[in-house]
Amino acid sequence: MSDNENASGRGAKVFDPYQAAASGAIRLSLQHFNGCAVMPDGQMGAKGDSPVPDSYPTLCPSLATPLNEPTATLVPPTGRLRIQGRTKYFLNQFTITDTVVDVESHKNAGDLAEPVRWIKTQSRFKNLNWSNLGQVSDEWKFIPAVPGSTQDSWARQVLFDNADWRKVRGDGFKVEILNADGTVVGSPVSYERAEFVTDTSSAGHSRIMWRMERVLPPQFPGDTAVHPTPQLPGWPPSPPVFRTMVRLDFVGSTNPFKTFDVPDLRGPGAIRVTWSQLPDEPFYFPVDFVPPSEVEPGCTDDAGNPTTCGFGLDPRLKLSKPANGKFYMPGETMNLFVDIRDNEGNRLHNAQLLPSGFEAITGKSNGLLYTQIPFLDTLLEYDMVPAVQIAGPLHKMTPRSNPTEKSPFFGPDFFWALVDEPATVRLPTGQHFMQWPTRVTRTLPTTAEPGTYVALIKSNRYFMGERTSKLNPFFFQVGQEERTTYPNAVGNCQICHRGVLSLDNLRHGLSVDHVESCKVCHSFNNDLYNRPQDFVHKIHMSSPRYPSDKGDCTLCHLTRESALRPSITVCASCHPSAHDNQYFQVKFSNTGEPSRFGNCAQSCHVDTVPKGHILPAN
Repeated sequence: MSDNENASGRGAKVFDPYQAAASGAIRLSLQHFNGCAVMPDGQMGAKGDSPVPDSYPTLCPSLATPLNEPTATLVPPTGRLRIQGRTKYFLNQFTITDTVVDVESHKNAGDLAEPVRWIKTQSRFKNLNWSNLGQVSDEWKFIPAVPGSTQDSWARQVLFDNADWRKVRGDGFKVEILNADGTVVGSPVSYERAEFVTDTSSAGHSRIMWRMERVLPPQFPGDTAVHPTPQLPGWPPSPPVFRTMVRLDFVGSTNPFKTFDVPDLRGPGAIRVTWSQLPDEPFYFPVDFVPPSEVEPGCTDDAGNPTTCGFGLDPRLKLSKPANGKFYMPGETMNLFVDIRDNEGNRLHNAQLLPSGFEAITGKSNGLLYTQIPFLDTLLEYDMVPAVQIAGPLHKMTPRSNPTEKSPFFGPDFFWALVDEPATVRLPTGQHFMQWPTRVTRTLPTTAEPGTYVALIKSNRYFMGERTSKLNPFFFQVGQEERTTYPNAVGNCQICHRGVLSLDNLRHGLSVDHVESCKVCHSFNNDLYNRPQDFVHKIHMSSPRYPSDKGDCTLCHLTRESALRPSITVCASCHPSAHDNQYFQVKFSNTGEPSRFGNCAQSCHVDTVPKGHILPAN
């Protein structure tokens, strides 16, 4: 017996009990960086008249300084976290980060004793029990260039874990609302740390880390020397960066019914979060409380009339009609019109123009987020890129085992950002202050195969404490009227990801129905950067919450063929030393032969399936 929550295969879109204003409560996101409250638009929270201790910093890192390392550039904070009064919230993200960069004693890549000493005795978390902290991984990551700003480089990332504080059970966070006088109003609510679905580094969340950035790869196994990237003529200097970080990121409440009411408050106040493992060191977030009646009418209705914005996010695309009125032809140019709304149907932007980068980083974009390069580089939090992609046909959407081969479907080798990445950087003033057109033009290749294609739009928003990402698909026909479907090769995500933890609420906010379109954005022409074969396995195989036998491939793989692409990287998700250093140099060559992703299946393992694994029968 099955229902829409437990059906096998792709699964239907499941009921989401917490979807913005249509739900019982609003998801609250709280983040701290080096002692200061920080919003996802890069603004650092100013103390102002909020009832926070005098120890709250008067200077905070500048995430809007493009030419300097933000942690080395301290400026008076000017941002304010706004929380809506008379509203029910639940804590969905609690992130605290402490980072130091380019400390001289942390630059010895062959001896990491000093970074570990800083973590244990000097960081914001020095009073946790760091006994038994040990190194758990030492990985090299490819960092692709940002055109016009950086060059291709590598980063060596060493992760530490297993400290005794990580093994504590039953600890949690108490959330309290403070009015302007510092008095607790309403009833405090407590969340257990175990109630958050993820805090693993593989999923991009918590990490205890030393990292060396902007370098060339090692020359031989065990090479710990620092190899700087070459200075390019006409480019700014790009010396190596040494970053030591403790980032604790607890995301995804598994108990969203544990809510708290923000009273009818107006003006300055604060939110205080006390961790039971640091009972004498609460975290303060200065806020401005805004009654619903005083939320500015920054949105518009369908007629273009000003209206008050609501919570949530619903990005849409309207596609121009094909020339023949039925389906597009190969080589035809199509227009896609962006229309981003809240969950009450209010448009978040001008019908013809999107907000400028300046508006996005100064709280004037109705919460719409754009890429913040300093935020990405400093907090290592990557889910903030708005994008529009087209790809297809659906039935050809299988990943490339060998990235040097032609993709079986049409799609970009990198994502097409809806707004250029430098838009939030103040230096190129033309891009920084321009408003971006809502019309996106794409031309289908002349070799486009017939079938159903998908246009994907992804957007991100932070509004009145609610942080959300959403990715919606819109389908169109090329070369024929008959519809085609995804290969139906992977699925079953809804077995674990359902209700509030459905894929709609995690990461990019993509429904389980369209999980195979993940490869549209994560299908690159090299085998180094964020390919789904790598990160999907690593996230699940490293998670202590993964409920199934890690050798049973049938949970996610619906066809035998989809599981017969063994690779060094995929296998390393569980077996990091399967071949020791035999293929050491291969993994540092982005298009080398044999490919990291192709050599296992196409060379040695042509007729031999991975031992100890359960594969689909057909």
